[in-house]
Amino acid sequence: MALLLAFVVLPLAGAAGQGRKAPVQCWTDDRGQRVCGDVVPPAEVRRERALIDRRGVVTGIVPAQKSQAQIEAEARQAREDEQRQAYDRFLLQTYPDVPAIERARDERLAAVEAQLRLTEKAMADTRVTLADLRSRLARPAAAAPAAAEAALQSRIDQFTVAEADHLKALARLRDEQTRIDDDFARDIARYRALRSSGGN
Repeated sequence: MALLLAFVVLPLAGAAGQGRKAPVQCWTDDRGQRVCGDVVPPAEVRRERALIDRRGVVTGIVPAQKSQAQIEAEARQAREDEQRQAYDRFLLQTYPDVPAIERARDERLAAVEAQLRLTEKAMADTRVTLADLRSRLARPAAAAPAAAEAALQSRIDQFTVAEADHLKALARLRDEQTRIDDDFARDIARYRALRSSGGN
């Protein structure tokens, strides 16, 4: 189509009337003005530009140069897509059906549950020992040497640390149970979507 919009014309390379090797290019600057020339300033190469022939007809479009942020975002998206596709292949190749995924989930949960029960037992034993040690320390014992009381307090401190460690372990294991449930729920939903779409 003919170029009808008003625009600013940059000086053309070469004298008037001489043939040009480079086509005229037009773009919109920061002020919204249409600018044309056969040489594009370095600051403007980031913009989309129209190629114009001698008749004023648009013959092509030069796409805008991507910013570094855009390049990095596209690369990041490409990596994420590749990882998703690789995981999709893993799901389809590893599990013949949804019940197989559910069995794998249940096995993982059972292993964590066993660790949880052992940790709860250790916690209970630690608290029983702590109660006994604190009771012994609180009894009047005027004849007890200071060294014995210090040793008793040291044991109480050790079991107090063990109690805190057990609490952290229990919280971690319960978080692991939740994570396993969530991860497998996503896997099952994705597996069903892949199967319904033919595995693509």
